Amino acid sequence: MSVTAAPETTTEYLPERTVWSRIDRGDLVRTALVCACAIAVACGLTLPWPQVPVVAVVGLIVGCWPIAAEAWNDVRHRRMSMELSMLIAIVAAAAIGEWVTSLVITVFVLAAEILEDLSMDRGRDALTDLMAFLPEAVQVRDGDEITTIPLAELRAGQLVVVAPGTRIPVDGTVIAGRSTADQSRITGESMPADIAPGSEVFAGSINQIGAVEVRAERIGADSSYGRIVEAVRLAQSSEPPVQRLADRLAAWLVYLALIGAAATFLITRDWTSTISVVVVAGACGIAAGTPLAVLAAIARIARAGAFVKDGAPWRPSPPSTPSSSTRPGPSPSERPPSPTSAPPPVSPPTS
Repeated sequence: MSVTAAPETTTEYLPERTVWSRIDRGDLVRTALVCACAIAVACGLTLPWPQVPVVAVVGLIVGCWPIAAEAWNDVRHRRMSMELSMLIAIVAAAAIGEWVTSLVITVFVLAAEILEDLSMDRGRDALTDLMAFLPEAVQVRDGDEITTIPLAELRAGQLVVVAPGTRIPVDGTVIAGRSTADQSRITGESMPADIAPGSEVFAGSINQIGAVEVRAERIGADSSYGRIVEAVRLAQSSEPPVQRLADRLAAWLVYLALIGAAATFLITRDWTSTISVVVVAGACGIAAGTPLAVLAAIARIARAGAFVKDGAPWRPSPPSTPSSSTRPGPSPSERPPSPTSAPPPVSPPTS
């Protein structure tokens, strides 16, 4: 059987995106505008009214629009978040005339959003790499003709010709040809598996030494590889128990910050000190750090060749106790005899 290798048009070998290309241009412009407004107000540009400078108001409206939208969504779902806690500090600082402080807090929140998006984007790269592993085009045999079609147009029952060194794009059964296949990404088996007519093969495997024809049975999301990609996608969007705990802790931290701010104002009668308590006690580290850590862990595991089905395993494991099946060392009956011990007596043969 003579075949030619199908062109594998994948994105696996594209150069890695730079940090600059990952940043949303709209977020960058918004952050730069608010930063410029903060510098202008700090330098004395407070026209037309020193108490309510137009530059500061414009900067807050532009910068706080996405923050307010997310905060409102959190209020409707009755949950505390970094955006909600920081919006409280921004509004409070503006209410007492601390416009520079309010703008600087807005810049910090917008910069934190950019950093969070970068971290989330790096985590999603693992999923993108998984999706890009399969070829975009496949060779299909129709009688004596072999044509190349997009993988998305392939249908169950068609004969797919897989050349040596290319990836098997579908789950199916080998109809003709013999080869070996690297199925480690699917089964975890490091040794190549021999495949012959009648053998079952899986999408995501790599055909090695010979061309084979495979009758397509499961394609795309229905294939073994497609289910793995979907499992990783669900794992990245799932909420582990530790994140629910972090959300509760973040809410309590904000409530404590508000109580502390109220106590500070009652003691000092100083609005600046009061707002400082709200700003310093923001729950951004707890609210945003936990999902980023979980996503980064799932991405790192996916790049290593293992897959996580959901976020439930991300919690401390209970302490294990030794059992008889995990004893260290052999039992007394399994230990070799000591070289200084006398051998057991041998009874003489009986006639």
